Amino acid sequence: MPLSRDRIIDTAIRLADRDGLDAVTLRRIAGELGVHVTSLYNHVPTRDAVTTGIVDALVTGADLPVHEIDWEDWVRAFVSAVGDIAVEHPGAFAALQRRPVEGARATASFEVALDAFERAGLDPVGAYGAVKATTYVALSIGVERALSHRGAQAETALEHLPAEKFPHVHALGSQVDPEVAWTFSVETLVAGLAAQIRRAATP
Repeated sequence: MPLSRDRIIDTAIRLADRDGLDAVTLRRIAGELGVHVTSLYNHVPTRDAVTTGIVDALVTGADLPVHEIDWEDWVRAFVSAVGDIAVEHPGAFAALQRRPVEGARATASFEVALDAFERAGLDPVGAYGAVKATTYVALSIGVERALSHRGAQAETALEHLPAEKFPHVHALGSQVDPEVAWTFSVETLVAGLAAQIRRAATP
């Protein structure tokens, strides 16, 4: 099979999911493909180009909302789609933290979001802020989803914290459900954006 950018990026994603994004180097990719590293340069001249390619591939394959939609539905659908990327590609997902989420697919989703927020009453600057806030929440939840999927969810070591000083933390115990916390975060974002929209409508 001839060498191509798509093959290189697909290999990089598999390598990242298996060994983590930091393991993705041109030399490692070449080894996976059984070619000399110099063979990659015409397709991906640098490691940064590989990272950009990973982001493009993950976003292009995601089920981002790209058709006219109400802003609340866009927020929930966008966060859900980014979370799905994290679960499907828990290692490669880290690339989204190192490169801007852009490209035709992402831009199409941002376009319908800007339209939705402006129809709701925000001016262009406010609509942009709403999209950015949603992106921050989506990426943060995505990071936790990726860690959880890899079995590496960070947890507080309660045994090292005296219960008399941290009674509320100890009271939580095993009651903490990350899915509930993620939903709470999204609904808090929706409520906050709704408040901003109401404020924008006030004379």
